[in-house]
Amino acid sequence: MKTMILWHSSIIAIFTSILLVLVLATGCAPKVVPTEGPQISMMEKTNVTSSGDYNAPSTQYDAVPFTWNVVQNTLGSSGVAVLHVNDVDNWGGMLLWCSGSPLLAVQQWSYRDRLPCVTATSKDISLLALPVGMQYAPTTQYLPLTSESMAHWYAPEEKVFVAAPSQLVVTSSQKTLDGTTTTITECALAPGSKEQTLAVPVPSGMWQIVIVYGSGSIRDGFVLVEASEANAPINTPDSLWFLRMNGGKATWIRCGDLSGFGGSLFAAIGPSFGRIGSLLYFIHGHGKVACIDTAAASPSITWPEKINALLDDIYQKGGTDPAAPIPADLASDNGMLIIEYPDVNWNRVYYAVDASGTVLGSLRADKTSVTSFDAKGKQGSSLPFKNASDNISLPSVDLFE
Repeated sequence: MKTMILWHSSIIAIFTSILLVLVLATGCAPKVVPTEGPQISMMEKTNVTSSGDYNAPSTQYDAVPFTWNVVQNTLGSSGVAVLHVNDVDNWGGMLLWCSGSPLLAVQQWSYRDRLPCVTATSKDISLLALPVGMQYAPTTQYLPLTSESMAHWYAPEEKVFVAAPSQLVVTSSQKTLDGTTTTITECALAPGSKEQTLAVPVPSGMWQIVIVYGSGSIRDGFVLVEASEANAPINTPDSLWFLRMNGGKATWIRCGDLSGFGGSLFAAIGPSFGRIGSLLYFIHGHGKVACIDTAAASPSITWPEKINALLDDIYQKGGTDPAAPIPADLASDNGMLIIEYPDVNWNRVYYAVDASGTVLGSLRADKTSVTSFDAKGKQGSSLPFKNASDNISLPSVDLFE
């Protein structure tokens, strides 16, 4: 009898153990929530109207955000506009914004009446107004407009705008910019904050410098500058300089020349940029993608081989124009590089690319909709948007203008 009891107890123990494992494996075990995967934020311009008057240009539109989940091959949108753009100066209105929660957008101002061209229509977006002195049209008081053009960008970690003169050129009394300084100004958005300035001497022997990109604050940031030498022979390529700002000090580093860009980054259409961490990608026209590692001890221009092999394939399969090569555009969001180039039917196509040059997915915008595709070309979801091929807006990581 004792043996039977022990045997029966063993069976119960085993059964209990099995039952416990089953319970842990089902109801009581932590539920695995599938990852949504990386998303890219984009905006569609809707309700677009234009005056069509060359002498008095005026364009209005609403901006509706939508998300592109590259891995899941899906699109999502509430269909609700977050911004209204009422432009009277720039033939279409500049929409400068970056992704996040909420989205951030720069409040542009009219040169004519000094009223805001960009206004929020939803709590899902936060407008950032440039402080007085960093723009043509001040936000809080009426001051005379200055002829000096300013480059500006936003440092989200410190919640400050940073600005500097877009270019410096020798005057009639100068042969070079030697002895000239450019002043970089930082201004916090908090009321009562004092602006910080950093005076930086210009590299010697230059007759012109132009800011092409800026990121971060004067305590931890950088400025990318194209410089023209004063005594260089005709057709000498301009040089690219990296200005590293660290702890309120600045250091110039020459990155190389711009022979790979036809000698300059400026023509009818300027360069476009995409930044992923410390890697700054840029392209000019129908050219190759270049990259600078802004965290490197000696930053220099490199040409990512796999990304450019992909770009060559995109060029070959995409649209062509006998009159002039079609420019490609870059952007970035959520750790992915975005390459935009039209297909043979002139629909806008956006390729989401990782650092290895692998296409993770693509998005096609045509006259009626935007449609996602996975890496193998399988169609995903679609959103109805009128004239989407002309009205997609991409984010700007640093809100650089």
